[in-house]
Amino acid sequence: MGRLRTPVAAAIVLGATFWTASPAQATFHQMSIREVYPGGGNDGSYVELQMWASGQNSVKGRHLVAYGTAGNVVDEFAFVSSVANGANQSTILVADTNYPVVFDERPAPDASDGSLNLSPTGGAVCWIEGSPPDCVAWGAFVGPLPAHVPALKVGNPASPGGVQAGLALRRSIAKGCPTLLDPPTTEDSDDSATDFAEVEPNPRDNALAPTESPCKKSTGEGGDGQGGSGGNAPQTVLKRRPPRKTHDRTPTFRFVADERGATFQCKLDGKRYKPCRSPFTAKRLSLGRHVFRVRARDDSGKLDSSPASYAFKVLAAR
Repeated sequence: MGRLRTPVAAAIVLGATFWTASPAQATFHQMSIREVYPGGGNDGSYVELQMWASGQNSVKGRHLVAYGTAGNVVDEFAFVSSVANGANQSTILVADTNYPVVFDERPAPDASDGSLNLSPTGGAVCWIEGSPPDCVAWGAFVGPLPAHVPALKVGNPASPGGVQAGLALRRSIAKGCPTLLDPPTTEDSDDSATDFAEVEPNPRDNALAPTESPCKKSTGEGGDGQGGSGGNAPQTVLKRRPPRKTHDRTPTFRFVADERGATFQCKLDGKRYKPCRSPFTAKRLSLGRHVFRVRARDDSGKLDSSPASYAFKVLAAR
């Protein structure tokens, strides 16, 4: 059992048997999965839920269920208390007890579980209480999901080769527009490969003010999960990075953009951006914390206004 991380947070209770659904209530069912980080092993996994509407924060007794590649239940957890913030588009962060170690500079989870049992090689997570329920599958997941809950749908798994180390899966949105998660939504096709994309982890807790807004120019086409900030600026995605805690003093980063022909600018810590190419290998770094940032620039000169970033710590050699 994980310990509480915030005054409004609830520890998560694990059950060995599958739960029986109770009648739907308007105070919890309008919610979807926004982001999943299947760290695996000693890495810190988390699941982030996002509300469709206000007043969806009464989650006491509600369940998330995690599945293995064959559709077997590997973890089941229930909130024993509700969360405080019920504003439209608010999020709820559920994490395992390794999360504070891996994401020590990120928001504390709203609820903590001993082990989410999420593997980057494959699996699925479902918010069973949704109306309809919401699921995401990735990697080697073949299922099926339980037949007694027929509304559970995952389609084709996202990241069929497995989620790359250090990356999360986030619900894709229309390019360049941070949209509301609100039905009917173009962000939910019941196909994980369409709805979710690999991104740099960005967990958000229940105390964080929502940032989503209506997307008037949305084409309904899936984006890269990054959100963007408007216009047609390119988006940047890190594809390789060192572990959060590394002994490598010259770590290497690989990155891509969603537009062909884009160039890149990189920076470490407080230095200025300079032109760079992928892969980028840092010069010998000092021991301690560092932040690497990279942004794409298209051929018209537009820069990614939400650069990809990665915080890590260089430790002394063993």
